[in-house]
Amino acid sequence: MDDRPAREDEQDDGEEMDVLEEDDMALLDPQPLDMVLAEEALQDEGACQGSARPVGDEEWLCNAMVGDDGEYEEYEDQDSDQSEESEGDGTGEMYDTTLPSRHVYLGETEELRGRTVQEENDCVSLPLLQHVSLMNLVLVPTQTLPLSISQSVQVSMLRSVILKDGTFGIVHSKPTQDGRPGLAKYGTTAEIYEYQEEDYSQTMSIKAKGRQRFKVISTHREITGLTVAKVQILPEIQMGNPFEMMRLQSLDKLTLPSPEDATSQAAWKRDLNSVRTSNCWRVRRRNAWLTSWPLWVYNQYDDLLLVQRVVNELMNNTMIKPAAVKLPRDPQDLSHWAAINLPLDNSHRLFLLSLNTPTQRLKYILSVLTKCKKLTCVQCGNVIGDFADIFSMSVEGPQGTFVNPGGYVHEMLTLTKATNLTYYSRPSTEHSWFPGYAWTIASCSSCHSHIGWKFTADKHKLKPQKFYGLTRKSMRAKLIGDGDEEEPQHII
Repeated sequence: MDDRPAREDEQDDGEEMDVLEEDDMALLDPQPLDMVLAEEALQDEGACQGSARPVGDEEWLCNAMVGDDGEYEEYEDQDSDQSEESEGDGTGEMYDTTLPSRHVYLGETEELRGRTVQEENDCVSLPLLQHVSLMNLVLVPTQTLPLSISQSVQVSMLRSVILKDGTFGIVHSKPTQDGRPGLAKYGTTAEIYEYQEEDYSQTMSIKAKGRQRFKVISTHREITGLTVAKVQILPEIQMGNPFEMMRLQSLDKLTLPSPEDATSQAAWKRDLNSVRTSNCWRVRRRNAWLTSWPLWVYNQYDDLLLVQRVVNELMNNTMIKPAAVKLPRDPQDLSHWAAINLPLDNSHRLFLLSLNTPTQRLKYILSVLTKCKKLTCVQCGNVIGDFADIFSMSVEGPQGTFVNPGGYVHEMLTLTKATNLTYYSRPSTEHSWFPGYAWTIASCSSCHSHIGWKFTADKHKLKPQKFYGLTRKSMRAKLIGDGDEEEPQHII
């Protein structure tokens, strides 16, 4: 019989907070995109944290703060007036957003030098790291992956990988009807760049980066229990400028920012700063006249325009400051960044891994991004956050990957405010993923499933004073027009 005191559901006041104040990144184009597209449409008219593991009551025994009498304790969400005053007086200390990306809670680590790059379309054999905490993970290139491994077979595999090239494979898996893990068709190579091995506990902590996408061809299990896969490294295909072959070369000078760059090569160079001038849009329109298709058709497949549209959506619909995070300008890097930092389901991520061009990935991300409005509990559908309240506490982006002392990996999205949450445990700074902040376990007030954590500042003058971290596996981005089952939209 459960002898815990009755829960008192409480909803956070959802008050606004001071977000990291940075200058917004200037628009990528001197002429606003909306105005340009409107002008084109007129001219073309008539044309078609903590150590929480949310699994069962046994996990809650480890996750929640237990009182002196051995019973669970539940705490009110109370913010002191002094904290609120320090937020509004403008004298606060801004948080160092580089700290979360360092994962200092793992302790001192040794750097592993070198970089391994496999040839595209090559077939190679990779050891797969299969851990219970990684079953919900879909690793994306450039994503940081901290791990704490204690199983002897996996530690032995990581040792051999470190001595070789530091590369192993991560493939999303989920239990099948016979109880065995079923592997997805696509995965990502992970390369270790820092590691630490504790002799007394036989635990290895590593920091790895997602590198290259691959397709699984076959797998086999060795006598040690290790799974090895034969994979094909997928290519990254750059589609290039739509008007490269039919452009009017006499107009190249109008698309260049300065006379010293006035070469035909620089005229179509895939760089945001080299092709955006006041006359660029007129030149593009005239180039389109040489073809049988109107300009708006080419705009749908111009990766530079897609980059700008994705950035504009982020600036208009979230609290993400492009100047405060490492927001890539390259179409390929931005497509990976968006897949990592947006609250996409595993089905969406796996579909993005199957696409070989950044243009296709950006189109798909843009179609999903424009539909995201609410964040809901994956178990009961209770609204727990708003897409507009997403902001970044790390230079890497609003959604990061962290590991707790038990070795469980969480992908966590940060929000300025959240609602319909119940809190367990006293605030604790132990093993905090955000140095300077204490974490409190948060669950859904409706179904009581684990949702994430509330983080509160230790210092009264630290900004922001509080924020919320929601685990990706416990929430779902409610898209406009969603049915009961959400499937990826196959947009090319």
